[in-house]
Amino acid sequence: MMTELEKLDAGLEYCFTDPGVEARKAGAASLCRELNAVPHTDRARQEPLIRKLFGKAGRNPVVLANFQCDNGKNIRVGDEFLANYNVTILDIAP
Repeated sequence: MMTELEKLDAGLEYCFTDPGVEARKAGAASLCRELNAVPHTDRARQEPLIRKLFGKAGRNPVVLANFQCDNGKNIRVGDEFLANYNVTILDIAP
């Protein structure tokens, strides 16, 4: 039997209030807050946060405030990625 987190990762219907799912979403929300607090010109501080939040990022990713995402781990971006101001990505399934 699959856990709710495994269902989320597989793109299946899952329980939004499952503790594992809630923990992942809370972690993504926390990283988004931290990332949004870093000036976009401070790439040395911003890039590690992007890499921790996203599933994969190419060279020189830039994220401007107020970035929000649902999960983070399903976001995969290439080189020179730019998320302009006020971007929300609902990355629920791969």
